[in-house]
Amino acid sequence: MRTSLLTKLIAAYLAPTLALLVLAPFIGYTVARRSLEAEVGARLVSSASAAAATLKPDLLLTLQPGDEESRTYRNNLARLEALRAGTKTERLYAFDPQRRLLVGTDEGLPIGSPLPSLERDRLEIERTLQGESTPSSVTFKGLDGRTYKSGYAPILDSAGKVVAAVGADASAEFFAALRQVGSSMALVAFTCGAIGLGLFFLIGRSGLLRPLRSLLASANRIGRGDLASPVPTVGRDELATLAQGMEQMRSRLFAREREMQMMLAGIAHEVRNPLGGIELFTGLLAEDLAGDPEKLSHIKRVQKELTYLKRVVEDFLGYARDPKISCERVEVCSFLAELAEVIRPDADSKQLSIQIQAEELTVEADAGTLRRALLNLARNAVQAAPEAGHVRLAASRQGDHILFAVEDDGPGVPKAARPQLFTPFHTTKEKGLGLGLAFVRRIAEAHGGQARLEPSSRGARFVLDLPAQAGSVPPGK
Repeated sequence: MRTSLLTKLIAAYLAPTLALLVLAPFIGYTVARRSLEAEVGARLVSSASAAAATLKPDLLLTLQPGDEESRTYRNNLARLEALRAGTKTERLYAFDPQRRLLVGTDEGLPIGSPLPSLERDRLEIERTLQGESTPSSVTFKGLDGRTYKSGYAPILDSAGKVVAAVGADASAEFFAALRQVGSSMALVAFTCGAIGLGLFFLIGRSGLLRPLRSLLASANRIGRGDLASPVPTVGRDELATLAQGMEQMRSRLFAREREMQMMLAGIAHEVRNPLGGIELFTGLLAEDLAGDPEKLSHIKRVQKELTYLKRVVEDFLGYARDPKISCERVEVCSFLAELAEVIRPDADSKQLSIQIQAEELTVEADAGTLRRALLNLARNAVQAAPEAGHVRLAASRQGDHILFAVEDDGPGVPKAARPQLFTPFHTTKEKGLGLGLAFVRRIAEAHGGQARLEPSSRGARFVLDLPAQAGSVPPGK
């Protein structure tokens, strides 16, 4: 399947645009999240450091399981509670190097309880126990479904040795807002992309496809031989330059065709006049030599060649003239019956059977030129059919077209000759100009149709495909 130019342009526009619109919110979301995470981490490290500075390590390390009601435990807990409220963290807690709880706000755990949640920040805890304050590198979801982040600071004794650590947790509330902003940005990006795509499609369809289709229609008309219809001007861009070039090409081809037609007509007229004189004098000579059979046979041969030359001249004149189309309603069945009667004498000389297979149809066409085209095909079929063979004339409807078919049971058209079959001056006959089928094609195209050779199980099958209504006839014909 061929992809239209507009589809390719949309794809070329859509791919980078959508990539940009999708990547921009994603990159913005990632950068904003990292920046806010860094800020929250620094704040939590400050809170943990402040808590570590207020706790007395010598008293803190004296706490043992069951000391939850001791004065030391309550004093340390009160300090942490005050700092938690002042720094707006969710919880503050102190733990020993074995990651066991010493004291903590909102823990509900006894002294000495292991803190398995610290395993997720194992590297950060090791760095903290080596004396470095550090935030967690990952966030986690609490039981309440919110996203949290942690910060850690060491607790040093009087000798500067790390004896414990403080952890500070806070809810990263900005994540919810950030996700909402990201969703809004994605929605805006999608909406802008869809609107841009729609506008691009409408502009491309009217500003690109329509002129291209107009140029394609003009190219098809020129290809069908309609050189009289001018190429319309399309816009003021490169397509307009292309249209101007096509119009110049059409004008030159049209002028050249006119010159060729005038030349053919002139040659035919110049030849036809002396042929008339030769025909007259050979007729008189035949009368004078009526009593000499041998010489009379030579005159008969000359007359036969004169007949052939006259047909050649008529073919030249017919091809040189533009087929003038004046459409009228033609009854198909009676039209084919009349055509069969015209070729019947030639068919009878070869004992051929003429078959007519036609539906009750009408077609709007120029009866004279249509008759010439079908008669040309029918005579070719009679010549190609073997002795006691068959020639079939058929007509049928296919959609809004009428198909005239002429078929014989002869040897068919050689495969090598088929591509140039309708080309002027190309013939497979020993004596022939090769203008008959070319003229048939011109008549078909003048009606807005086409002539073609179709596959057949026997002999050759030529089809004249014409629109049923005259409205399909191209302008200028």
